[in-house]
Amino acid sequence: MHAAHRETFLFENLSIQTGGRISLALDDLQRKFLDDRRGGYCFEHNTLFAAALRDLGFTPITQLGRVRRGPPERWCRTHMVLRIPIGPGGNDVWMADVGFGSIGLIEPMPLRDGATSDQGGFEYALRREGHLWILSMRDAASTMDLYEFSEDPQTPWDVEVANHFTSTHPDSVFRRTLTIQRTGRDERVVLRNDVITRYRDGRTIDEPLERDRLHAAARDLFGIMLPDGPFVFDSYVAGV
Repeated sequence: MHAAHRETFLFENLSIQTGGRISLALDDLQRKFLDDRRGGYCFEHNTLFAAALRDLGFTPITQLGRVRRGPPERWCRTHMVLRIPIGPGGNDVWMADVGFGSIGLIEPMPLRDGATSDQGGFEYALRREGHLWILSMRDAASTMDLYEFSEDPQTPWDVEVANHFTSTHPDSVFRRTLTIQRTGRDERVVLRNDVITRYRDGRTIDEPLERDRLHAAARDLFGIMLPDGPFVFDSYVAGV
């Protein structure tokens, strides 16, 4: 189910880039993902996935994490993951995350210190440091920490606040970058502004993209029709 979600729905931020509001209401998410055949980012993906899990009798627990990108003093809780107790007494706990984009998990992982999983050319590892869980990824070139999260309780308003900041703050990467990402077991393809990145067999290939090819690339690689624009990221590129 986790892998099917990852391979079916795009990771993208077109709503943010066209000045739209990101709603986490289930009706809005179902319309966007199922009816409009769109995608979204972590809060949208994992909110929708959690609802599907609840319909199947699971009890997913929402956690917020810090993406380990840039200097540590700028890390903040702007990523959503799920913790899922299963089995008798709920003692067998797994983590699920269908919303970290192309380099994220394809399948869930046991929430256990030292757990590892080979998925789509990457090796993922979980480790415990104090009260924090840290997910790292190793490819053919290097190892990097992706994000950290704790088991601190989160309320729906915690998620709404994080979603609002991530989708509206001028320093948010989702304001500064137009991205569309597709994940498959054999290849992961990413569009970020003017670069197409392909991940295959743990290796990374970057291809520069001329602006006049942006709409064609979105259509041909991801099956999505971009509006004419302008996009929010254009103002950052122009230095406005």
